Amino acid sequence: MRDFLRAESYFIKRDTMFKGISLLFLIASLVLAFWIGSKAGFEIGNLAEPLTNVTPLSLFFYFIIPVYVCFFATEGFEYGSIKVILASGQNRFIYITGKYLSVLKIIIWWILQFTVVFYLAYMIAALIVGTDIDNRNLNADLIQVSRVFGLNVLYLSAYAALIIMVGILIKRTASAVVVTFLIIFGDFMISGFFRDASSAWLRGISDHALTTQVMKFSGIYVVNSQHIVLTGAKSFMEVVLIPVIIIAISMSVTYISFGKRDIHA
Repeated sequence: MRDFLRAESYFIKRDTMFKGISLLFLIASLVLAFWIGSKAGFEIGNLAEPLTNVTPLSLFFYFIIPVYVCFFATEGFEYGSIKVILASGQNRFIYITGKYLSVLKIIIWWILQFTVVFYLAYMIAALIVGTDIDNRNLNADLIQVSRVFGLNVLYLSAYAALIIMVGILIKRTASAVVVTFLIIFGDFMISGFFRDASSAWLRGISDHALTTQVMKFSGIYVVNSQHIVLTGAKSFMEVVLIPVIIIAISMSVTYISFGKRDIHA
C-alpha cells in the first residue's frame, strides 16, 4: 500500500491538470481575499472572522474537484497503467483504497491551500491598511470555521466515492466525465428546482440533496425568503449521515464490481 501511495503521489505532483487547478485555487483565493476585504473595509472582529467571510463560497469546490477526481480515477484505464499495476501483483482492494486515500489527500490539500492563502492575503492587506483586530465572538467563529472545513472534507469525500464508482464502472474517461457533470449539475438543479415544489416528496428529495446540505452548513440556504441553517442534534446528524451513507454504498459497489470484472484498458 505504501509503495502504491508513493507512486500515486508522484503521478499527482507531475500531473498538469493538478498543477492547473492548484494555480486556479491560488489565484481565486487571492482575488477573493482582496475583493471581500475591500467591500468590508478589511474590518476584523477577531482572528477567525476573515474565514467566516469565505465559508459561504464552499460550493465553489464542488464544481471543480469532482471533475479532477473523475480523470484521476480513470487514468489507469486511459493510459493502460492499471494492467501493469495489477499484473505486478498489486491487490485490487489496495488499488481502489489507494486511489481513494490519494483523492482524500488532494481534497484536504486544496481546501487547506485555498483557506490558508485567502487568510494570509486578507490579514496582510488588513495590517497594511492599519485595521485594528478585535476579539469579539472568537470561539463561535472558530467553531463555525472548523465545522465547515470538516464537513467540506466529508462531502467532497462522498462526491469522490461516487465519482470513483462511476469511473471504475464506465472505465472510459470521456463518458465518465459526462456522467460526472450530470451528477454535479443534476444534484444542483434538484436542490434548486424541487425546493419550492408543491409535492412533499419532491421537496423531500431536494432537502436531502448533497448540494442542499452543503448550502445549509455553508450558511447560504434560503427557502421562501427564510434563511435555513443547521440547528439541533437532528439536523447535524442528518448532514453527517447522508455523505457517510453515500461513501459506504459507493465504495462497496466499487470494491465488488472491480473485484469481479475483467480489466480492459
